[in-house]
Amino acid sequence: MGTLTAFVGAAVAVQRIWMIPALPPAESWVHHVMVQHPGIVVFLVLDLIILVGAATLTTSQAYQIARNITTNELSNARRYQYLRGPDGRFHNPYNHGWRKNCADFLIHGYTNDDEIAWPPLQ
Repeated sequence: MGTLTAFVGAAVAVQRIWMIPALPPAESWVHHVMVQHPGIVVFLVLDLIILVGAATLTTSQAYQIARNITTNELSNARRYQYLRGPDGRFHNPYNHGWRKNCADFLIHGYTNDDEIAWPPLQ
């Protein structure tokens, strides 16, 4: 949602800059916008900073949804025994493939995965 609103805000700002009336012949377009409309420029710069951060978070969350793993599990995978396979390497027992993971998340939302019992914490 934040990515969408930042993108729409940037699109509206660019559209408003684009619709500025004709420039005096001696002035460049960039100079005119910077001098006559500094608020739009400041808004656009800040909005682009927010857009980069929001897009990064959106991409990260989409990746985690596709792998069916939480941020906590991804960060602490070495600490959780149930996230290790027999060879000791990372293995997520809840990962059912990106298509089923995304479908489950988008259709059912949060569900309790009762397939594997949680081992006691030591």
